[in-house]
Amino acid sequence: MEPSHDERVPGAPAPRGGAGGRGGEVTETRPPGRVRPLWHRVGDRWEREPPHDLLYGAIVAGFVMAVSSVHAPTGDRVVVATSLVAVGYWLAHCYVDAVSGRFHDSGHSLWERTLAALRLNLGVLLGAVPGIVVYLVGHALGLAVEQAALVAVWCTVVLLGVVGFFAAYRAGARGGRLVSETALAAAFGGVVIAVKYLLH
Repeated sequence: MEPSHDERVPGAPAPRGGAGGRGGEVTETRPPGRVRPLWHRVGDRWEREPPHDLLYGAIVAGFVMAVSSVHAPTGDRVVVATSLVAVGYWLAHCYVDAVSGRFHDSGHSLWERTLAALRLNLGVLLGAVPGIVVYLVGHALGLAVEQAALVAVWCTVVLLGVVGFFAAYRAGARGGRLVSETALAAAFGGVVIAVKYLLH
């Protein structure tokens, strides 16, 4: 079950070969002038705050794009439909977060919880952006509505696979186990592909 916004407290990162700082604080030491690779920094961020909202947004946008692009008269309708559903899903997510969490949160009013939920659940909207952007680029390059939507949905599959790879790798999976977990994560996007072909 997904935690409410007041329960999403980033955990303290585990010490990584650092030296003790003031007050016992562990600080990470790096060779001067050396910058950690981007994928390491992204992994650190996702370890502290898992990208569940981004994944929700990406999957929802993929499903809506797959369905709305079937026999759509214009490409604009696909973008509008996907955007409106993403916003509606974000608002529903915020409502559930704010109201359901109020049962055990006596320290914050529903107004305070709602404002916090609107801010903390923005990942749902951001998760829908990559698919919409890929669709717009494909359509601008001359692809038909359904073709552009198919490319966007395949990009969603890749996105889910990449996140699954990061999660499995950070958890220590290697070799065949890493490949299988990455494939399983991408397979969730494959369901969207299957829906599109069924509706075609």
